[in-house]
Amino acid sequence: METLKNIFKFYINGSFHVALAICALVQVTFLKYEISGQYSLMFFSFFGAITAYNFVKYSEVSKLYHKRINKSMGGIHLITIISSILFVYFLSRFSFLKILYLFPFITLTILYVVPVFPKNKNLRSLAGVKIFIIALLWAGITVLIPITYSEKSITMDFWIEMIQRFLFIVVMMLPFEIRDLQYDDSSLETVPQRIGVTRTKIFGSILLAIFLLVTIAKEELLSSVEILSTILITTISLLFLWGTEKRQSKYYCSFWVESIPIFWLFIIWVLKSILE
Repeated sequence: METLKNIFKFYINGSFHVALAICALVQVTFLKYEISGQYSLMFFSFFGAITAYNFVKYSEVSKLYHKRINKSMGGIHLITIISSILFVYFLSRFSFLKILYLFPFITLTILYVVPVFPKNKNLRSLAGVKIFIIALLWAGITVLIPITYSEKSITMDFWIEMIQRFLFIVVMMLPFEIRDLQYDDSSLETVPQRIGVTRTKIFGSILLAIFLLVTIAKEELLSSVEILSTILITTISLLFLWGTEKRQSKYYCSFWVESIPIFWLFIIWVLKSILE
């Protein structure tokens, strides 16, 4: 049993779970646009996520994580090195134009950690912007990159999907900000620091309502599967948001909240098999 616990901890701390969540959102985009066979992009997303998240989590600015995972740092370093090599390999298979689309997101990830701003600050330490930067990165990686990689046209539905994905990720990040209230420096001015826990949940609920309502503005993507899956994932996200407390179980956010994209993918698969 202890061995299984250690494997699970390594799975979470090594960013495997968050990488699967990102891949799930990429696959959600593929299913919505009926794109198939893009395995290179899935591997690119998976290994890129492990590299980026471990780079961010275990940098000097994130001492909280160091305290949690000191015993497994050697293995995590090795996984990160292997993932970064595989990430570069799959990146090399992109055309120059596709790399140009990726460049802003890679740059944002680096600026998120590296202190390049006055007073030795990085993007993560700038007041009030952390979750919005992460949401922009996830939206770009899981919507923009799959669409451009597959050479699909940029339509109004694409922009609506980008807005929805951005809102979805912001809401997903709110439970993490509530969890980290006891650790985050007050200068970060996170959403719960500024407006409190209850108002943060209300704020997230409003974003989810917008996320749901803008679905009807879609044209080509609008279908019974799209409507039902959006209603179901909105409901699930709402339940997890309101179930969040400052003192929560160890894996409430790092496993269950980060599983929401995987739930979304599963919902779409099931609905497509039933309704189409």
